[in-house]
Amino acid sequence: MTKALLIDPAEARQRGELTAPTIPINAYIPDSTREAALFGRDGLRCMYRDMVLIREFETMLDRIKKEGSYEGIAYNHKGPAHLSIGQEAAAVGQCYVLEPEDYIFGSHRSHGEIIAKGLSAIRKLSDDALTTITRTYMDGAIQRVVDQFSQADSVQDNAVDYLLYGALAEIFGRETGFNKGMGGSMHTFFPPFGIMPNNAIVGGSADIAVGAALFKLVNDRPGIIIANIGDASIG
Repeated sequence: MTKALLIDPAEARQRGELTAPTIPINAYIPDSTREAALFGRDGLRCMYRDMVLIREFETMLDRIKKEGSYEGIAYNHKGPAHLSIGQEAAAVGQCYVLEPEDYIFGSHRSHGEIIAKGLSAIRKLSDDALTTITRTYMDGAIQRVVDQFSQADSVQDNAVDYLLYGALAEIFGRETGFNKGMGGSMHTFFPPFGIMPNNAIVGGSADIAVGAALFKLVNDRPGIIIANIGDASIG
């Protein structure tokens, strides 16, 4: 904490200019051969699997909201369901390279980002770390439900079931959701995987993310901070 800060009025009030750097747009040139060499066939399969999971998760929400059922299971969801169908690649591409200690903050339509970040963290955390998280978070309440239906034969597969159930239960306002149903679709978060609170206010995560980045900086904590707020929110 700063104990003393000297500000020279002459220097502080000196005339000057701020110049914004040039921001490139649409600069990526697709090169499938290069990407395959960079991530490997297994890495690309993981990305595709993550995108499929996100698409089906949101398709399920869409059908429940519009039709009141999914695969023969009826459910009346009265809460919001802001979807991002078609944007799976953006979420997966970003989160695939992030580490568990990296944090993401989102918007009112961040289901895909939540799942993508969770799947990325699951792949990078050890089995011991995953077991500790799933068995101790909320005193194991979520895991006890997952134990009743999961047919996973590995710690990672169990963690995937845990992630999908915890997120869905939260969206549906259930007590066994990640935030005991109090966050809902637009405020879901799960810190052990670097999934920080989303925000129903468009652009509302921007300043919160800056504060989180400052916290990491001044406390010498590892990781970066990302605010997924959308192009329209910065106008």
